[in-house]
Amino acid sequence: MNKLSKPQLVNPARSYAISLTLLLLVWLLCFSQTIWSMVAIWLRSDTYAHGILIFPISLYLIWRKRQLIATTPLRPAYLALLFLLALVVGWYFANAVAVNVVSQLAVVLMLPVLVWLCCGWQLFKLLRFPLLYLLFAVPMGENLVPWLQDITADITVAALQISQIPVYRDGLYLSTPTGLFLVAEACSGIRYLIASVALGMLYAYLTYSSRVKQLIFCLAAIIVPIIANGLRAYGIVLIASLTDMKHAVGVDHLIYGWLFFGIVIFIMFFVGGFFADKKQQQAITGTALIEPVSPALPLSGAGIMLLPLLLSLLLPPLSQQPAFNTQQLAQSLSPAADSHALPQFTDSSAQLAGIWPRNDNNVWFYTAFYQHIDDKKLVSWHNQPYQSNWTPASSQRLQLQFGSQRLSLQQVDLRAANGQKRLLWYWYGSGDFWSADPYLITAMQALGKVLHFSQHGSFYALSVYYDDNPDNASKILKDELTKRFELLVAANSNNNVEAGLAKQVQQP
Repeated sequence: MNKLSKPQLVNPARSYAISLTLLLLVWLLCFSQTIWSMVAIWLRSDTYAHGILIFPISLYLIWRKRQLIATTPLRPAYLALLFLLALVVGWYFANAVAVNVVSQLAVVLMLPVLVWLCCGWQLFKLLRFPLLYLLFAVPMGENLVPWLQDITADITVAALQISQIPVYRDGLYLSTPTGLFLVAEACSGIRYLIASVALGMLYAYLTYSSRVKQLIFCLAAIIVPIIANGLRAYGIVLIASLTDMKHAVGVDHLIYGWLFFGIVIFIMFFVGGFFADKKQQQAITGTALIEPVSPALPLSGAGIMLLPLLLSLLLPPLSQQPAFNTQQLAQSLSPAADSHALPQFTDSSAQLAGIWPRNDNNVWFYTAFYQHIDDKKLVSWHNQPYQSNWTPASSQRLQLQFGSQRLSLQQVDLRAANGQKRLLWYWYGSGDFWSADPYLITAMQALGKVLHFSQHGSFYALSVYYDDNPDNASKILKDELTKRFELLVAANSNNNVEAGLAKQVQQP
């Protein structure tokens, strides 16, 4: 008499645990370099030091649900393979041009996808917050710094005006009768914002069961620190003004900032506690329905994560790199005495710096080239179009026509602490393609490296000092660029190698 097969009940799900463990080991081995890059940032950066705690917090939140996990049905979700493939491809492209934040995001997002793949949607839904909370381990948010600096300056100026303290704003410089203040990157409040959002979301998850309350508190965790940081900056300027610049500067500045932030967070949590929801104990009954795991599941997941290694072994080596024909361009330049007017790019294969002499005003020029086969990055936080002693007063994108070629470039109006003004034009290059959009250039370089097209990187900047007329400064830069444009094209010549990917892309 044949026995009827029945669903397996009260199964310790050992096969699921083994499959998930194997996938996590493959994940750890394949992306260890990216994982270590996150750890290195946690250890050296005060802004992202909280990342050390994120994984233990996530594990603790998962452990709190251990009884619910035991009663959750387990069923492999092969649809998750598509999401895993997309993340691996995204990591592969980002890693090719060392865009760390994208590669780190892709690697961290693989963890919830692996849980979904191996254990099914029901378990992923149960653990979605602890798993997605891992995103706070990724060191990101630096691109918000300029925006936060502007908001901080706006709030500070408005508060000083309400207090009837005379203030003049020039870019990020604030001038009062007692002194000159700079809303620097450290004053942007990015540390407070990241810490507040990470703590706020955790607090909302543990304190409220209502989705509306959770959303309101999370929004407060974003808005409150931004406003509070503006008031903090106002307080620093106010105290420094009232004490004749004796207090709220230097170390006092930092102590006052963290003390103020701690008070603000305490008040926010204290007020939020009045609206806490009572946690209802869920009755945990029944047994989990567990479907058998096919060996193809961990093999498929592991195979997808191993694809980058396989591709690197199968693809031919990168093509011969072009020579940068910079001789004629170098001959047009005179030595530059003032290095403060020049960008600072690190690890370039070749660079030129100098001035183009003019009767009315000299034009400062700088260019840097990066070989396609190098691991050095063209677009990075280390490579900036202007040095830290300059702050932007305004910025805009320009479109200029030179013969048959259209050039997109970025114009930045800069200010220095000594009152100097400088107009800067700059743009990036990938192969023969030029654009002011660093993200587009990075994407093209990633395509070039992955598909083995020759996409050498380049950067160009020219600037001029001026007194009161930025329009005249813009005219000087345009005249000089028109005059020297063919020299720049020749210096970036790629005639000795096969056509690059850039020739297939039209300028936006």
